[in-house]
This record gives sequence, C-alpha cells and structure tokens, in this order.
Amino acid sequence: MPASLTLSDFNRLRPILRREARRTLRLARLAGHDREDVEQEMMLDLLGRLGAFDPARGSLEAFATLCFRHRGQRLARHARRERQRQNPTGFDQVVVGRSGACGDETLTLAEVLPEAAGLGPCWGQPGDAIAALERRLALERAASVIAPRDRALCAALFAASPSDAIAAAGASRATFYRRIAELRLRLLAAGIAAAA
Repeated sequence: MPASLTLSDFNRLRPILRREARRTLRLARLAGHDREDVEQEMMLDLLGRLGAFDPARGSLEAFATLCFRHRGQRLARHARRERQRQNPTGFDQVVVGRSGACGDETLTLAEVLPEAAGLGPCWGQPGDAIAALERRLALERAASVIAPRDRALCAALFAASPSDAIAAAGASRATFYRRIAELRLRLLAAGIAAAA
C-alpha cells in the first residue's frame, strides 16, 4: 500500500481523473471552468484514501476510479442541493394575488422585485421593503385620485411620448396639456409630488 503517488502513477491516473471530472460536471450541471476545481477535490480525496489501497485486491487505476467516482457523486449531490436551496421560482411566476382598488390583480416576481435592488432579492438579499411599500401606497392613492376619463390619458402618456399621445387622442394640443396640468394639480393635492 503506497503512502504517496509517484509521477508515473499520477500520469497513469490523469486520464481517469479527467474523465471522471467531466462526468461529474455533467451530473452536477456545472460550468466547464469548474473542471480544475473538481479534479483537485477528487485528487485530494484519493490521496486521503491512499492508505486503504491494497494491491492484492486490485489495481491502482481501479481503486482511483472508484474513489474519483464516489467523490464526484458527492460533489454533484452537493451542487444540486445548493441549486435547490436558491429561489426556484422564475421571474414570470405569479407570487402575489390580491384584491386592490382596481379589482383582482396578480403580480409576478419581476413586478414585485424593485428594479433598483437588481437580482439581489432573488438570492435572499434584503430589498428596500419600506420604499417599495411607499411606492405601492402612492400608486394606489394616485389611482383613487385620477378620474376615470383621465386614466386613458395616463395610459397614453405611459406608453408614448406626449406628441404621440396627442396624435392618438385626436384632441387639440392646448386641451391635452390643460388636462395634464389639472391631473398634476390633483395628484399634488393628494400628496403625490413629481419624481425628482
């Protein structure tokens, strides 16, 4: 039972190590750049178990293949567990369904996560819940202040530039801008100021 590997032993085991590392990458669905790390983990495991090698029971290649394969399976299992621990939902999955001022609504994960937070909340990083709550309350307050005839105006302004919205509305430019000024005043009276 060898206590260490010689260079010729390592050269004989290198193709087996690479094959088993590629197999582990496929099983764990890891990227190709992780191959060297997986090979290092497998080789360290073999070196730790080298004292149990008995040449009378089999060849070094067979022993190494078994050690590499078992370590690879443990690494793949660990990678799958870590992937499952992360948020398994997609951005288009419905996460909130409630009755609001505008009737029943469903929100997807992409709509719930604040854009300023980036992808951090998907991986458990805290988002700015207070700012999101304040925005939601301000939008609900704005929806209650906006007259039904002005909702189409707001939707047109949200979807297009003012000049395109004027052309689509078919109203005069003066009437259009007067309605926008009235809308701003109503929102300001409700406590909703323009964004800075």
